[in-house]
Amino acid sequence: MEKKTDFKALSNKAKIQYIWDYYRLHILVTIVAVAIIGSLIHHFVTYREPLLNVIMINTVSGDMTNADGFDEFLDAYGYDKKDYPVSLFGSLRFPEADAATSALSYQDYEVLATMIAAGDEDLFFGTGDVFLNYAEQGAFMDLSKVLSPEIFEKYKDNMIYSTDDGECDPYPCAVEITDNEWLKKNGYYDGSCYFGIFHRVEDLTAPTQFAEFLLAQ
Repeated sequence: MEKKTDFKALSNKAKIQYIWDYYRLHILVTIVAVAIIGSLIHHFVTYREPLLNVIMINTVSGDMTNADGFDEFLDAYGYDKKDYPVSLFGSLRFPEADAATSALSYQDYEVLATMIAAGDEDLFFGTGDVFLNYAEQGAFMDLSKVLSPEIFEKYKDNMIYSTDDGECDPYPCAVEITDNEWLKKNGYYDGSCYFGIFHRVEDLTAPTQFAEFLLAQ
């Protein structure tokens, strides 16, 4: 019969080794469990619902695209960025014309389609046929109902119209923006791009404010 170890008789170093040898699995499981619980608590305590969820495709900065440029908008409208962050996804790239689509861009198509189908996105910036295809399919709302008369008049000749694939009369669903200083200085677009607001947006307050901010540049 194996002699039972006299734990009390062990040295402090030997006690630590004994505990590790016999209970290491329990200790590791406990540490991992505490770390996971702590991470979840931190996430739920510090998480803030984004004020705006933004998709940008074909940006100048590519994978380096970030939401820092939106701080100017947040400051202009009195939002604290700690409480009202902006979520920006800007790493997707597509050819300007559908005919140039590659196997790699098909993966990005799937990512983009999944994000839009989820219904959480508010704003969409882009160039090329990918943006225009979503516009024609009715992905964006009528900008004449969102923009102020002054801003709409300023950009009336740059409006992109949609018929929801022939389901309705043409309406201005997006706008082409050229040489916008805010877009250029923040490394988003240095020439022309399109901008639209997704039609599923429930609270139009912040999207409308941002559209006015952007188009007033």
